[in-house]
Amino acid sequence: MRPLDAMRIAFILAGASWVAGPCAAQTDRGLLRSEFWADLEPVAGVGEEWPVGPEEARRRILDEASWIFGGMIWGFEFSYTPYDRTRAVDERFDIAPIRTLASDAPRLVPGLPSSSTTPELGGKPPRLDFIVEYRPDADLVSLMESYASDPWKGAQGIGKADMNLGVKGRRAAYLDGLRTAVRSYLRLIEPNKPRLVKGRVVFDRPPSIAILGGSYTCQVRARVMVVEMVPYKIY
Repeated sequence: MRPLDAMRIAFILAGASWVAGPCAAQTDRGLLRSEFWADLEPVAGVGEEWPVGPEEARRRILDEASWIFGGMIWGFEFSYTPYDRTRAVDERFDIAPIRTLASDAPRLVPGLPSSSTTPELGGKPPRLDFIVEYRPDADLVSLMESYASDPWKGAQGIGKADMNLGVKGRRAAYLDGLRTAVRSYLRLIEPNKPRLVKGRVVFDRPPSIAILGGSYTCQVRARVMVVEMVPYKIY
């Protein structure tokens, strides 16, 4: 991605009032709270409901919120192989959640749903917005607070996925954002491209997500901990 493209995407995401993120705040210690939205007339993946009714939209919002909040609490384990043209090595990023949060754990904040529109390709497909919150217990709050100190380090990335993937495309965009955040961080700390990196990554805050140019595009702020870095021993 060219620097100007990245700046443009970051500016659009930061300025959009309808993305998850600007409402994300811990109004008191440990409370996770953010805005989430679901398309009511999305590009449907194979086997997906279309159009999406209010109940299904709420279910999708809660499912996404529980996944995001779980990514803030426990995060993910990753294994990353950087692209290396000289060595004919393709980039590979494997990632899996450490634990998951039940989809019925977060709650929709009463009285705050809204139906609105998002501009995409000249049209205005409707969507449903909700504020979602979850209050973790004291042990989980302490766990999240530990990510603010060493050996955890901050990183940012922009992720993209084709909106034709339907619901799976949103999840793919979030994961791609984590990949680019990890890659950006590694480029800062390691001048020599490693053969393999293993570690953990957590969402520092709920990512922002929007539909831009036919893609789900998200801006991710993360905390990264490198557990193992394997160098190339022979060039």
